[in-house]
Amino acid sequence: MKRQIKILTAVAFSFGLGFGIANMAMSDTPTANSIAVVNLDKVLSSSAQVLAVKKDQQKKSEELKIWLKNAQADVDKQQSVDGKKAKKQKYEDELAKKKLANSKDVTQSLTDIDKNVSNTISQYAKSKGYSIVISKNVVLYGGDDITSDLMKAVQ
Repeated sequence: MKRQIKILTAVAFSFGLGFGIANMAMSDTPTANSIAVVNLDKVLSSSAQVLAVKKDQQKKSEELKIWLKNAQADVDKQQSVDGKKAKKQKYEDELAKKKLANSKDVTQSLTDIDKNVSNTISQYAKSKGYSIVISKNVVLYGGDDITSDLMKAVQ
């Protein structure tokens, strides 16, 4: 009987010691998550990269309008119906290639911008001790708004 009490006491002591050590080890980690919110639309609209892509797209749009006007004039110059059809088909094929190339360029640019902004947000959040960053559009209340700081960071 005494032996069983000693074993039971040793087991209880070991359990308590293990539990206490586990609590001490976990006490170094924060118990509450620090949450930040960010308005991604504002951050992206202030990005120099996004502004450069918009400017490039406006330039390409103007160039395409001029190209289309010249293509239409070339088609109109053709005397025969077959000549007009051939020129029209040639320009339609060229237009499709231009649109595809432009779409690929824009997609690649936006992918690069997304990676850059995501990395900037991640680095900023880590440096300020935030464990969670959520889009402001989905948060009704709470969280530290870091939008203005990130707008400066993505410049």
